[in-house]
Amino acid sequence: MLARDSTKCFLRAFLFLYLGLILCPIQYWAPAGESDVDNTWIFALNYAAAHHLVLGRDVIWTSGPLAYLAAPMDVGSNLAQGLAFQAALWVVLLAILFDLFFRSTFPLRNLAFFAVFLGLSAPLYHHPPNPLGAGDLLLVGALILLIHFRSRGGIARYSAGLVMLGLVPLIKLVGIMMSAAVVAGLVCDRVLSGRTSAMRDIALTLLTPGLVAGTGFWITLGSLHSIALYFKGSMELSRGYNLAMSMHGPTIELLAAFEALFLFAVSLGVVALRNRRMATFLILLLGVPVALSVKHAFVRQPLHAVYAFSFVALAVGLVSLATVLDKLSACLTLGVVTLLLATLCQDYVVAETPETAIFATSGFEVPSLVWNAIRFHHLQQMLAAEGKRNFAPDNQRLEPEIKTIVQHQPIASLSESYSGAYVEGLNLVLYPVIQRYSAYTVYLDKLNADWIRERGPRFLLFDGKSVLENGRQPWSETPAMWAEAYRWYDTRLLGRHTLLLERRSQPRYQGLESVAHSQLRFGDEVQIPDSHQPVFWTMQCSLTKSGRLRALLFRVPDITMTAHESSQQRDTFRVVPELLESPSMGTYLPSNLLEFAQVFRDGGVPDFAVKQLSFFGPGSSAYAPVCEVDFFQPIP
Repeated sequence: MLARDSTKCFLRAFLFLYLGLILCPIQYWAPAGESDVDNTWIFALNYAAAHHLVLGRDVIWTSGPLAYLAAPMDVGSNLAQGLAFQAALWVVLLAILFDLFFRSTFPLRNLAFFAVFLGLSAPLYHHPPNPLGAGDLLLVGALILLIHFRSRGGIARYSAGLVMLGLVPLIKLVGIMMSAAVVAGLVCDRVLSGRTSAMRDIALTLLTPGLVAGTGFWITLGSLHSIALYFKGSMELSRGYNLAMSMHGPTIELLAAFEALFLFAVSLGVVALRNRRMATFLILLLGVPVALSVKHAFVRQPLHAVYAFSFVALAVGLVSLATVLDKLSACLTLGVVTLLLATLCQDYVVAETPETAIFATSGFEVPSLVWNAIRFHHLQQMLAAEGKRNFAPDNQRLEPEIKTIVQHQPIASLSESYSGAYVEGLNLVLYPVIQRYSAYTVYLDKLNADWIRERGPRFLLFDGKSVLENGRQPWSETPAMWAEAYRWYDTRLLGRHTLLLERRSQPRYQGLESVAHSQLRFGDEVQIPDSHQPVFWTMQCSLTKSGRLRALLFRVPDITMTAHESSQQRDTFRVVPELLESPSMGTYLPSNLLEFAQVFRDGGVPDFAVKQLSFFGPGSSAYAPVCEVDFFQPIP
């Protein structure tokens, strides 16, 4: 039956339709409550775009200037623009698949393996875990075109693939590294080819993605200064992420990722047995992107490990396109790889996000997503109703007395989740690093601190919470920003679950003067000097060479700080030693909303005091053994 041409045509059509659903980029968002931290930065990107704020110049985040098109909300005209962009991308991807399945000469067995592996990679393009799946779909389309060109030729395919590579960085920060790695692989392949046209191909390979990305950044960011600030902020976010957001997970999960990499190597070996030149091309094209995806996934292992398995499945699927499967041994080997990789994905991807994984790999959700998008006004009403439902509980709503005070005055939120302020109709303003906890480095923390000092609005909101999954302390999370907030703001009202701060006419103090110095080893306690004024402190503790290498290649385990109140232990938090180079509150280090209200109350003296600090953690081996600690007092 399978030998019949009609059956083969039907199977090609079925696989084409299946992958058309898998690679559908259509998605949209409604504002969600405090439990969904990702929803807040997605809202902030949409809010920034609707208010013509520019990445780099006005706001900084781990995404490209067109990220709001990949995850649109009904803010301004973003929803319409995002759906139009996603529809255009889907048409392009369908055209790529049509060319692959019906215009080319790839055997059905190759296409079948390709479809299975691409189905296993489907969670990579959906949320959770990936809110910006359109960026990965651009990369997928580019890789399919490049491998199609390498196997069957067609300069139009090659050029289109390079254009799509240039678009990836406009959606995702990591897309810059991914696209650069693919371009480097293509250049190396052209050099190794030894053909007379190699220099022309190299020029085309280097210029096309660079020109597309450069033009996109110029149009969206507007100036070289903004572009420079965007790349500076992006590099700081990338560097600080490994230290501030690393999370350890089960060792078995890490071993499973190495098993997936081994299966990828086996699939490359199947290609090499028949075509070493093609195997070399695939290694150059996919090797670094696979390594980058695995490294990125295991920085925050419990939440992002799915990236590793999904991207390896994508890579094996691309390899299966270029594999010669005219022998039974090759088919059986690739079949075994399919079963083993599917088992790993079932155990570690489906188990992590079962509902998303099932809907993603089946494509069942796509028709309803498309149907809602076609009925645009109905979609707007549906998203508005969902947003109201998300903030229906009292603990998700802003207190009426705070709304009465604020009215239409400008207000910023220091809370990790603040899309509710928009739902409540407040006049929200954004600081540079749009979620405070993500100011991972001194540079980023200072950007927010400078904004508070020079452009801070009349009111600030705070819910007293930090990134709970990381166990961080709110003040030491961004000490420079909190120090400026302490200088310029007083407690106006403490609600049931929200603190309202109001800007002072004059700063609380003019500066800080040094009062003491000491050295600290991890595990030792440092005494905070007694004083009738609040005492601030800094700690200089740098990474060793091995620590920097570890941060670059994998992750650095956490460092914890324990605060002691007299002889009683108070709290233990995770800290980022680099951030502690900025002055942080010592004597009155608040850890909950009531304590923050006491610290910011004008003229009041908090009823708690921290006497000692100590630092521990498995990450201490990555830092210098002795740290320098300085203490300061405010200058009235």
